[in-house]
Amino acid sequence: MPVPVRTPSPAPLFPPLTVSEVDAARTSAWYDTFEDITFAASIVDIDALGEREAFLEWLHSDSIFMPEDDEAGPSRQSSPDPEAPVYRLPKTSAAIRAALRKYGGAVFPKLNWTSPRDAAFLLPQTEFGPLHCISPDDVYLLLKSSDFIQHDLDPERAYEGCVGADAGAESPPEPRIELVLKKFVELNPACEVRCFVRDNILLAVSHRDTNYYDHLQDPEVQQKLVDNVRAFWEDEVRGDYAGGDDYIFDLYIDERNTSATIMDFQPYRPATDSYLFSYPELQQIFVRAQAPIPDGGDDRPRLPLLRVIDSAAHPEANRNAPTFSANMMPLEMLEMSQGRSLAELQEAWEAAVAAGMAGGGDDDDESDDDSVE
Repeated sequence: MPVPVRTPSPAPLFPPLTVSEVDAARTSAWYDTFEDITFAASIVDIDALGEREAFLEWLHSDSIFMPEDDEAGPSRQSSPDPEAPVYRLPKTSAAIRAALRKYGGAVFPKLNWTSPRDAAFLLPQTEFGPLHCISPDDVYLLLKSSDFIQHDLDPERAYEGCVGADAGAESPPEPRIELVLKKFVELNPACEVRCFVRDNILLAVSHRDTNYYDHLQDPEVQQKLVDNVRAFWEDEVRGDYAGGDDYIFDLYIDERNTSATIMDFQPYRPATDSYLFSYPELQQIFVRAQAPIPDGGDDRPRLPLLRVIDSAAHPEANRNAPTFSANMMPLEMLEMSQGRSLAELQEAWEAAVAAGMAGGGDDDDESDDDSVE
């Protein structure tokens, strides 16, 4: 009787991750290891400062007021209304000012794993680019206005899908709140790439910018870029990153295509943007990489595979809407727009605004129960 041969199960779309592996992608977890090959940063542990409760109260409040800064005076959102809420985060504000002094007056903020890129449009646009913060108020405004930041504070979302003993509790652990303040450096978006590692195999490299660049179409330039990324990963990252064998990292390749700097690490999971690849494509690359070498020889391309915008007509290069444009509209307007033409939306929005103004003077109106958090 023939012995049944077990068919290997297909690789899952995403690798199983533990809570500790997700936490390993925090800047605080990897910064000391890679300090010499990443951008300078200060990490503010809001829990250790004893301001976690006050920070969350301010962040989750419905008000638009920023925390008062005793050293700098009233914030830009201060109100003469004596009943207006007052929020104070003196130690956090002091840490932000210290980082600003340390890094020449400007920082780039992120919280735990995520930067508030979706709120960048709220700051005055300068020659330095987005997320250029020169005061505690700038940092607070971005954090308060970002939808992305909420992901880092919700344990169900921050550790979604985690496995292992540290995920076996009835509810995931509350993430520590760490504010990362990076020295602001003017970067060329054309030099930013995202790299995908699975089971300790560097699968692919995606350009992060969705603009078309003529110089990146040169096969020799592409090959040099791939070679540099592979060599950097083999020499500097592989074996030193403490977050397991499945992760994603971003590099800044200098304009001469000769050196690399680590920008960030991210867990290999759905919440991490895969840019010009899809995760099913990355899964297929991974499966092919694990397949035995056929008797006729290995004709598979050497990994990692590189993908850039290859045509000025590429759909990603021709989007008329700005990045995160949905985040620039009130949530109520987005909900109201469903199933309506532009003219119908305009009519419905004007009617809603008029109704709101007509009922705005009644402080006891119970319609507050329907407000969106």
